Amino acid sequence: MRISKICWIVPAAAMMFLAGCGGERGAKTEMTILLRMMPAQERYLREEIIPDFESEHSCKINIATFDNQWDIERLLKLESGKNKPEICLVKAPFEMTRVLASKGLIEDLTRVKDSAVVMQHLAEYHQLASGLGYVEGVPYYLPRKLETRVLFYVKSKVADAVSKFESHKYRINEELNKLNGYGLPEGYALEADPAEWDFYDLYTVGSIWAHEEYNGVKLARMAHRGAQYGGTALFMMDRALQLGATKDEILDLTSDKCAEMFLWENIFVQQGIYNFSMWQDKWKGSDIYRGIKDGNVFCAYLQQIDCFNVHGWEDDPGMPGYIADPEDMGLAVVPKAASFALDKKGRPLYEGSRSISTGGWWWGIPKTSPQKELAYSFMRYMTSKEVQAKECSKFGMIPVRKDILMNLPNVFEEGWVGDIFEVSVEQIKVNELTTVPLIQQYSQLAQLYVEAWNKLCIEYDAENEGVMDLSTMKMRLASDFSEKQDEILGKGTVK
Repeated sequence: MRISKICWIVPAAAMMFLAGCGGERGAKTEMTILLRMMPAQERYLREEIIPDFESEHSCKINIATFDNQWDIERLLKLESGKNKPEICLVKAPFEMTRVLASKGLIEDLTRVKDSAVVMQHLAEYHQLASGLGYVEGVPYYLPRKLETRVLFYVKSKVADAVSKFESHKYRINEELNKLNGYGLPEGYALEADPAEWDFYDLYTVGSIWAHEEYNGVKLARMAHRGAQYGGTALFMMDRALQLGATKDEILDLTSDKCAEMFLWENIFVQQGIYNFSMWQDKWKGSDIYRGIKDGNVFCAYLQQIDCFNVHGWEDDPGMPGYIADPEDMGLAVVPKAASFALDKKGRPLYEGSRSISTGGWWWGIPKTSPQKELAYSFMRYMTSKEVQAKECSKFGMIPVRKDILMNLPNVFEEGWVGDIFEVSVEQIKVNELTTVPLIQQYSQLAQLYVEAWNKLCIEYDAENEGVMDLSTMKMRLASDFSEKQDEILGKGTVK
């Protein structure tokens, strides 16, 4: 854990005045916040948001950071063993909220503020955002932002792939015939608009890019997160949800739809559709940005803040952007799912949807927090209309306040900023109320997904083990991972 403190420079006269503002020997009340943010966003928090709060509440805020969301539980448990705990507030990803609350590490908000006040405050947020702050009917969290993923693509490179499809069609058909016994689906045509794509379109454009030379190099130019962390697992769960997996089926890696997801991933890896650096160098979001900047990534699933970072702000040296021509950035709802296997007429055995999970980040107060009232005030300050509107417009966060969400055109400018919000809100509407499974063992299950992906997709040796199909994938998932899955879930699964 890295704790970095905001420095104060005040005149001597002011120091004499502040001596009477609370704390031992006149020291300011201190509050440590545990969080993880992009560098530019953390800098904005320090320079543009925190100072006003510190001034209004005569306090000093320290920031502690974590690298991996699975570290939050460990850090809060360490706090409970201290004589003088420091962490007053935590910014937690949705996937960790149930884990932390179920293990008694987060305080019930009605124990910090009167329940009527808490209910009044929660009513200001979108029903999904506020509702996901409850665990077993108890309000533990206030929402910070909603989050989902959309399809990022480079417009000019998509147009190039579409123009060259006919010259690659025979090769792609032959490749796929060896894998699915048919080839491309019957009557297949590559749509020019990525908003109309399905999984076979992703395969097709990825294959074209991998076999064409760009910047003097032939390289696969499609990617997603590949590090050993929750972001990689979330991508895979989203794909399984698209294929039609229920939340119960998401908990079972051997279920048909989860196996289908792993099969698609195996095919994309083995056929060279994905940029190999995503697993060799264990890519996170910032690594995908650099891949885009270097011309090595033309298409990826990105979150809203990712899109803002890739585009960049022309007048902000702290957010320079990662795409050569910002006008070349395209966004769309995610491609429609379809089974890899085709029937005798060349049609997918079934089609899925474009619906993926909606998540985000929530503010929670640790039970060991030494400044619970102050922490609650900071949560409310961060989600006030003025503060949230400014931060969302700068970093592409999907707001959680009703008075902003219901009035987007008047809050956010048009142009590329408006485009990001428009596509993102459309994706959330498509998602409806889809979330990842709400279980306390989620983080362990997510780790298992990544382990399975590495073993059965990345490390799989097709030359020696043969071409992967659905039945083989189900068998391998059962033999290699069922026992560990049962150990994780056991009889205590909380839905």
